[in-house]
Amino acid sequence: MTINDFLRTRYVPFGRAAPELDCWGLVRLARVSLFGRPLLPSHADIDPADKTGLTAAAQAVQAQGGFQEVPPRPGAIAAAWRARLCVHVGIVVEADGRLWVLETDSGTGPTLTRINVFETRYTRVIFYDDQNLP
Repeated sequence: MTINDFLRTRYVPFGRAAPELDCWGLVRLARVSLFGRPLLPSHADIDPADKTGLTAAAQAVQAQGGFQEVPPRPGAIAAAWRARLCVHVGIVVEADGRLWVLETDSGTGPTLTRINVFETRYTRVIFYDDQNLP
């Protein structure tokens, strides 16, 4: 799949297969399709509205997947936080010579968002990527 293919999907809670994806479903598939990374756990049982459950899943993926904080770079997961809760995720991609966050949500559907705009919507955004990558 290409970035344009992801932009043609639609937001569906619990979505894990194109064309129906939620934010985690999009990140999982984009990492594989666009960056050749291993498929991360599905966590399909977690309701996107359950921010405590999302936070626990995000922390488990980070701990088990060997992720570390990195500056924004293609393939990095953009984890959006409000206080102590992970409330949303996207993935950094490069398009038209700049970095964007590819994301999907119930209000917008799939979109490319400038990193600085994505960051202003949350208390903090942490970018994570595999440890063994440059």
